[in-house]
Amino acid sequence: MSAVDSVFETAAEAWEGTRDYLASPRGQDLRRKVAGAVIVVAPLVSELPVFRRTAVGRLLRIAAVGTLLVKGAEWLRDWEPTAQAAGSFTAPVGPRSSR
Repeated sequence: MSAVDSVFETAAEAWEGTRDYLASPRGQDLRRKVAGAVIVVAPLVSELPVFRRTAVGRLLRIAAVGTLLVKGAEWLRDWEPTAQAAGSFTAPVGPRSSR
């Protein structure tokens, strides 16, 4: 077995272990935390002047806007309104103030 084959075999085993871990309950929790951190941190990082001055930074900002538009269009396409929401409007019920 060559060194290249050994590297590929080790990488395949590592990927299988990683995939199994990410499918476990602890892995799901880790994925949820990482996704939350990326959602919070990405807009902050994109506003840093050092990042905004680079061509890569500007390209990523343009790509982000495009991604948001596509995700919004997918949401609209896949949205299934309920019969109540489509047929009538009901105002929220709450305490009334006496004026």
